[in-house]
Amino acid sequence: MGTYIKYTDENNIEILKEQLPKLSEFNCLTYDGDTNSLKKIERFLKNYKTQQIEQLGGEIYLSSEDQLSEAIINHIDIGSFGKPWTFYYNKEENNKGETQWEYIFYRNGSLFGKGISVFDDRNRRLAGCVIDLITGLQTDKFKNFYGDPFVFDYEFQNETIPNIQFKYQQDDSVEEVYFQDDDYSLRDFLNIDDIRIKFPWKENIYYHSFLPMLSLK
Repeated sequence: MGTYIKYTDENNIEILKEQLPKLSEFNCLTYDGDTNSLKKIERFLKNYKTQQIEQLGGEIYLSSEDQLSEAIINHIDIGSFGKPWTFYYNKEENNKGETQWEYIFYRNGSLFGKGISVFDDRNRRLAGCVIDLITGLQTDKFKNFYGDPFVFDYEFQNETIPNIQFKYQQDDSVEEVYFQDDDYSLRDFLNIDDIRIKFPWKENIYYHSFLPMLSLK
């Protein structure tokens, strides 16, 4: 069946192809026609001086049949403004449609970083960490909570922006919590009356520790 394409704006909201000329930024998403799985995101920006559309780079999602080295060679020299490309591989998934990927990040044709990311079934980032290129240690560990739009007020009415973000220490315990543009210790966060009602801590076990990154249920 081949592939098919969708377009999104800078907030990752799906748009029609006919709307592209009105936008200064947009994304082109390529899907596998048989599995409906996301294969590639290409990012585009209108140059404000020339008014020409320029490709910035993007993201590649590899299946077990794809070759990582081949994908890198075929993409790292495409684009402008640093040619940032992220390659996702070693996919794992659960029965909720969530996926965990290892990734490597290239800028200007050179390896710039690596890590692990988890996405929900709407391709929103649920969890992630950076892997130090020298030591192999996991750093910058986080998990995102989006919540029910009928319960939480999304920033800018954008459901792709998390309502709560948890940061974790090296031992995987909660270090800080970010909520409504403020950061809290876990104790202070759980003492917020509004949170106790909307986000019962005991029922949200996934966020108690950084591991597992990919929920088993």
